[in-house]
Amino acid sequence: MHKSHLHKNSEFILESLKKHNLKATGPRKAILKVLIGEHGPFTAEEIHHRITKKICDLATVYRCVINMEKVGLLRKCDFGDGTARYEMVEDGHHHHHVICTSCKKVEPLADCNLENINRFAQKKGFSNVTHSLEFFGLCKDCA
Repeated sequence: MHKSHLHKNSEFILESLKKHNLKATGPRKAILKVLIGEHGPFTAEEIHHRITKKICDLATVYRCVINMEKVGLLRKCDFGDGTARYEMVEDGHHHHHVICTSCKKVEPLADCNLENINRFAQKKGFSNVTHSLEFFGLCKDCA
């Protein structure tokens, strides 16, 4: 990774933690570095495996991702297999995933055309409307 790009990521990580009133602990910074550097979502175990310096144990990774999800910094993804996965919440960007039912490969789907459904729910009196939608199929390698 280019040195200036790494510096920008470090600044972004610190700003993100500060914005969400979280201390910039070593484990939190390492987790965010993984999630910024590679598109997830990842399980806590996958994040722990990707942390280059083993600065924390798996239990700490679990605590950190749960706390960062609670404040809205991370988004939890449910792929219907009982395993929580996490990815960065990007301001103004919302996407879904398509997951291979065989090899578990995950691809992001950039477009979300469900705003009409959100507006319908709001017209019915619901507020803070969000949604979670994932697609499943066989990737070209498994088909």
